[in-house]
Amino acid sequence: MADLQKEERYYQISRLNIWFAISSIVFFLVLVWTFADDYSREWKDYQRTFRKTEIEHTRAAFSEKLSDVQEQAEYQDLTKRLKEANAIFEEKSVALEEAKSKLSEIEERQYRDNQSYRFVVADYDVAKYEYEQAVAHGAGSVDRTKRNLDKLNDRKNELRLVSEASEREMIEQEAVIEAFSADIYEIQRETKALTKEADNLQIKLSVVDPEAMSFANKIGNWFRDLPVLDFLQPYHKIDQVVISDIVDNVNFTKVPKVDRCITCHQGMQDSEYKDAENPFKAHPRLELFVSSSSPHPVEEFGCTSCHGGRGRGTNFSSAVHMPSTPEHREEWEEKYGWHPMKHWETPMYPMKYIEAGCLGCHYGETFIAGADKLNLGLNLVERSGCFGCHAIEKYKDKRPIGPDLNQIASKVNKDWAMRWINNPRSFRHTTWMPKFFAQSNSSDPEYVKRTDQEIHAIVRYLFSNSDAFEMNSVKRGGNATNGEELVASLGCFGCHRIEPDEIERMTSLQTLRRDHGPNLIGVGSKTTKEWVYNWLKAPERYFPETKMPNLRLTDKEAADITAYLLTLKQEGFMDTPFPDIDEEIQDGIAAEFLNTTMSEVEAFSEIERMTIDEKLTYNGEKLIRFYGCYGCHNIPGFDDEKPIGTELSFEGSKSIERLDFGFVDIDHTRDAWFTQKLKEPRIFDRDKVKRPGEKLHMPNFEYTDEEIEAIVTVLLGLVEENALESKINPRTPGNLYVEEGQAIVREYNCQGCHIIENDGGAIQPMVTDWLMKYDDRGETEAAAITPSFSPPNLIGEGKKVQTNWLFHFMRNPEIIRPWLKVRMPTFAFTEAQTNIMIRYFSFLDDQDFPFVDIYEPKLTSAERRAGIKLFSSDYFSCGSCHIAGDVFPVGSPDSWAPNFALAKDRLKPDWIIDWIMDPQSLLPGTKMPTYFDKEFFEYAGPDDILNGDEHEQIRVLRDYILTIK
Repeated sequence: MADLQKEERYYQISRLNIWFAISSIVFFLVLVWTFADDYSREWKDYQRTFRKTEIEHTRAAFSEKLSDVQEQAEYQDLTKRLKEANAIFEEKSVALEEAKSKLSEIEERQYRDNQSYRFVVADYDVAKYEYEQAVAHGAGSVDRTKRNLDKLNDRKNELRLVSEASEREMIEQEAVIEAFSADIYEIQRETKALTKEADNLQIKLSVVDPEAMSFANKIGNWFRDLPVLDFLQPYHKIDQVVISDIVDNVNFTKVPKVDRCITCHQGMQDSEYKDAENPFKAHPRLELFVSSSSPHPVEEFGCTSCHGGRGRGTNFSSAVHMPSTPEHREEWEEKYGWHPMKHWETPMYPMKYIEAGCLGCHYGETFIAGADKLNLGLNLVERSGCFGCHAIEKYKDKRPIGPDLNQIASKVNKDWAMRWINNPRSFRHTTWMPKFFAQSNSSDPEYVKRTDQEIHAIVRYLFSNSDAFEMNSVKRGGNATNGEELVASLGCFGCHRIEPDEIERMTSLQTLRRDHGPNLIGVGSKTTKEWVYNWLKAPERYFPETKMPNLRLTDKEAADITAYLLTLKQEGFMDTPFPDIDEEIQDGIAAEFLNTTMSEVEAFSEIERMTIDEKLTYNGEKLIRFYGCYGCHNIPGFDDEKPIGTELSFEGSKSIERLDFGFVDIDHTRDAWFTQKLKEPRIFDRDKVKRPGEKLHMPNFEYTDEEIEAIVTVLLGLVEENALESKINPRTPGNLYVEEGQAIVREYNCQGCHIIENDGGAIQPMVTDWLMKYDDRGETEAAAITPSFSPPNLIGEGKKVQTNWLFHFMRNPEIIRPWLKVRMPTFAFTEAQTNIMIRYFSFLDDQDFPFVDIYEPKLTSAERRAGIKLFSSDYFSCGSCHIAGDVFPVGSPDSWAPNFALAKDRLKPDWIIDWIMDPQSLLPGTKMPTYFDKEFFEYAGPDDILNGDEHEQIRVLRDYILTIK
């Protein structure tokens, strides 16, 4: 029975209790570890470190500010006065106490008097009601209620006077007491104003520095940051900004962008931390970024909308920081345990590409203020003509950047063309023509034999399809010496160089302006005298869409420049041997192309029927299409062809998985792939087995590392996400006109000669050289007068000149400064382009467009005499610098100024007033003297003319100038 009653178990209670105890301890430790791990977050360490930094910084700033204040004589004087005032106050303490005692007595009395007055007022109101009821309704005796009302009214008036008297006495006694400490209060007020900044720092210390806190605050500060309790109101917490009008795609759902970057970057918005270590360093250029007063406040733009990365991440890796160099990567791995966050499509831009983020909002703009590297990259993309092979939405309407090849046979010969195509830099080291042949996937000897034959075919096609260019004969011999001086003086160096030797220089917007046209070395080895002469006389005859302007050269000038340019030889270039045509290789090339549309038997049958000329022409056409030569050049038969390269409109958003890294050992990131592609375009064919037609064929532009970095910045910025209208520069008509004008300024290189929007004038160093070489000026003198002999600074042009005059000037320039050797050329602007430029200048200066102001000066005889006097050498001596009709100033042209005879049609009347009043404010550095000092304007003009009225003097002088014929 005992065995039957015994309960069957498969475990022992005692052992089970032991395991329960162990598991409970384990679960408890796991729970503690969970809370501890959650509490010990990486960002909290940063915030604790920043708090220490903030305390040290605030302490130092407080001590420094307090020390500065205390050393000031004003503070020391106030301290002395306060001490003296306190001493006097102490001396008057007995009298003060008596005055306070008296005030207390007066206050008590005034209170009693006021109460008595209020009680009588209440009784009066009751009596008044009873009297009104008696009169209106017969409720009681009218006489009795009237006597009672009058009695109370007399008593009320009596007590009011008593109350007012005691109140006046109280106010007077308060004034007596205030007089005791008035000096102290005033000195304290002055001291407080002097120590305001130090006091603010002290208040800040009391908030952040435990040593400066009250005991209660210390306890509260400690308590609120305890584990679990820190959810209430912790000192260390995640800081974030939520931007409702920018969204992130999270699991196919659009949610407002949340950026928590400031959780670690605590000093980001405080300029006082500009020299701090990261992540506490202030953001660069706070006036442009992040600060509330900047165009990009963090509250509206966040951080990741510009920088990329994962805004919700709160540690170094989860925020998807990306290193700029392998050294950074190693440092981060060791210091932060950094690792790449795979499959995050928008990692943070490495620091050297940080300006890529600007392109999202500023996509439509030609020039982006504050983004120097991005601007350089955009200029390089345009200058290289990347959009010729790669469709880019931003440049969809841009025309090819290379020279027209429709009439190439009139310009160069076949032998030169073959050597040029084979290796352009062997002829001109600064050429923008890339190198197609002898690249990493086509440099073995057997393949070089093939590419030599490809060049034969391309040249044969170009020359067999070339139209004839009817050239005028050179009517006279040229003087090369005169031609050299003309090239140096007319303005050719605003777009061209003549530098036979390679010079190491950093590429910049300014150097690109000097490279707008080709380096002119080797012209004498490239083309003929007739072609150069005809090109110089009328470039648009050879190529109607050329950017080369017409300098309106005389026959002699054109002949002299031609003679000089033909002296520029590239010796040895034509001596390089080039293989003859190999028909067998040409057959192989033709077969490869034919095999794409027919069988091998049919292809060779077709080849057997072809003559060698037909093979060359056929191969040439196919090779031009294969290499995409028409992307940069106008070539007969290729008018409607599409770009051959990958579209780059959204290249910055392309998935990493879609980039072919091949067998090249580089980081699997977009910027690494772009960099390698630009440095060695065909490297990704390494170790791959490909037929010739399958190989990569992007040419090599041989960019420098700095140029590659700038172009990669652009590629990373070409993203698919469209910027919201609330974030982009407002698309007002004025802004669009400015952007259109800037595009033309860049396309035609106006800033190669002129300073526009405080940038440009690339020609000025060459003007200095010309003054030294041909005008016998010393270096210092030449540099000083260079602005006078350079194309004019166009600052304020829209406010300065009349639109009708500017329209005609741009279509047909006239001489304004006869002493200038630099010549304003004639550009083949359409009417639409001219109007764009006029609108551009107008809206830059907030001017109405179109501006029409028919102003007819009307001077009385007395005003005319006053204008003549002011103009004369006895007063302002205007004719000593300015040309007046056909009267030229005496002396060197260094100091000459524009002709007054043009003023009426050229200048806006209001601008002339502003110019005479204060020329330096309109054109800083101008040689025009200031006759009317704004600070002392009422004393600035001659007292003996127009009663010393400066405004009338300026008006009359302006009107007189406008009458000069």
